[in-house]
Amino acid sequence: MSRAVSVSLQKGGVGKTTVAINLADALADRDNDVLLVDLDQQGNATEGVGLKQEYEADGPHIGHVLTEDDPVDVGAVIHERDGFDVVPAHVDLDGAEDRIRNSTFGVLWVRRRIVEPLLDERYDYVVIDSPPSLGPLSDAALIGSGNVIVPLLMSEPSVSGFERMWEQQILPIRQEVDLDLLAIVPNDLSGNNEEKRIIRDLESSPFAEYLPGFARSEEFETEDSPGPGLRRRIAFRRSWRDGKTLREYEPENDMVDRLDELARVVEAGTVDVDGDDADGDHADDADEVVANA
Repeated sequence: MSRAVSVSLQKGGVGKTTVAINLADALADRDNDVLLVDLDQQGNATEGVGLKQEYEADGPHIGHVLTEDDPVDVGAVIHERDGFDVVPAHVDLDGAEDRIRNSTFGVLWVRRRIVEPLLDERYDYVVIDSPPSLGPLSDAALIGSGNVIVPLLMSEPSVSGFERMWEQQILPIRQEVDLDLLAIVPNDLSGNNEEKRIIRDLESSPFAEYLPGFARSEEFETEDSPGPGLRRRIAFRRSWRDGKTLREYEPENDMVDRLDELARVVEAGTVDVDGDDADGDHADDADEVVANA
C-alpha cells in the first residue's frame, strides 16, 4: 500500500533526520519510488543527501509551494538523485510556517499540494522529515502524511518529549483526521543500563506494540545481536557528512538490515508485519489508556 509517513519528535537531537534519510533509502532499495521531503527549517536532511547548495538557492523552492499567493507546483521543486527524489528544505521555511499559521487552511497545504498530487501518481512512498518542535509546520506534516514514526533516544528527556507530543499534538489531530503511529524507534543506542531500563519500561507500556522486533529487549540476550534498536555507529555521521545514506556509504554496516526492517513496517502499516492488523487500528488502545490516565 502506498503511504506517506512523517518522522517526527518534538525534541531535537534524537536522530530524526538520520532515520528519515535512511528510511527513504531503504524503501527505495525495496523497488519503491520514494520522495523525501525536508520540512525541517534547519535543512539537515537536505545537507545529508548532498543538496546543501539548495538550502539558500534562488529559484522555486518549497516555500513557494507552501504559500497562499500563487503557489508553485510541487513538481518544480523536486530534485532527482540516485535512489530517491528530494524536496529540499529552504531558508524560507520559517516564513512558510508563518503563512501556514495565518491561513485558515494552511495546515492542509502539505497534504493537498505535496502528498495528494504525488502519492500513487508518481511515488509509492513519501517520507517527511518534520520540524523538531510543536507548531503549524509540524502539524501540517503530520496531517499531510497521516502516519508517523517516532525516533527516541533511550533517555528520560526524549521519552518525555514523546509523551508531550502524543498528548498535545497527536491526540488532538486524531480527533479531526486519521493519524496512525507506525513505530517507535529506539535510536543511537550504546548499551548502557539506562537504555535497558527504558526499553523494558516501553515494553510494559501501552506503546509496546509499536516497537519493531529489532528494538525489543530480547535483542539483549540474542546471540550475535549488537543489542536492540538502531545502534550508535560512526558511519551514520560520516555518511551524512558525505551527503550519502548509510547504505550508499557503507553497505555492509550491520544497521542496514534494521533499516530494511523499518521499511517493511512502513510497507505493512504496522510493526506486526506478519500479522493481521495492517491498518494501525491498534493505536486506539493507546488513546484509551492515555485518556483514562
